[in-house]
Amino acid sequence: MMPRSLTRSGTALTKRVAPRPSSGVRHFRKSAPTKYTENKELTGLAGLVEADNHVLSVKLQHLTSVGLMAAVPLAFVLSPSPLALPVDLAMGVILPVHAHIGMNNVISDYVPQNVRTLARLGWLGATSLMFLGLLRVNLEGPGITEVVKTVWRESPNKKKLEA
Repeated sequence: MMPRSLTRSGTALTKRVAPRPSSGVRHFRKSAPTKYTENKELTGLAGLVEADNHVLSVKLQHLTSVGLMAAVPLAFVLSPSPLALPVDLAMGVILPVHAHIGMNNVISDYVPQNVRTLARLGWLGATSLMFLGLLRVNLEGPGITEVVKTVWRESPNKKKLEA
């Protein structure tokens, strides 16, 4: 509806202004360069090897950081009880994923291009061994938390020598 002042006799506007056609609208997001233009979004095994090249891997890196911030204190509080096993198993998965994505970022930044794939494959092997080792410690041994606590425990041999 037109304002009353414009509808007076002799001054009425009869033409309506047409909206701009959709083709004339500027799409800033489509024309702006993306953040990491050299990185391609990879899936499958290539996405696993180059774990820093996807938006979801950045989110996963942040989620694993938050997960570790919650799991580490919880594991030390629950350590002597059987409730520590699920927390140790969660840390056994979160630690290798966090380390894999973080080290892939370091490899992308500091390793020369001609040996980058070899370094990433080597790191994939190392994180796979880390995952299997932590799984073995959790299932066959005392658990990650108890192994870490033994580093700070006083040696029983030291007590015998003092007596």
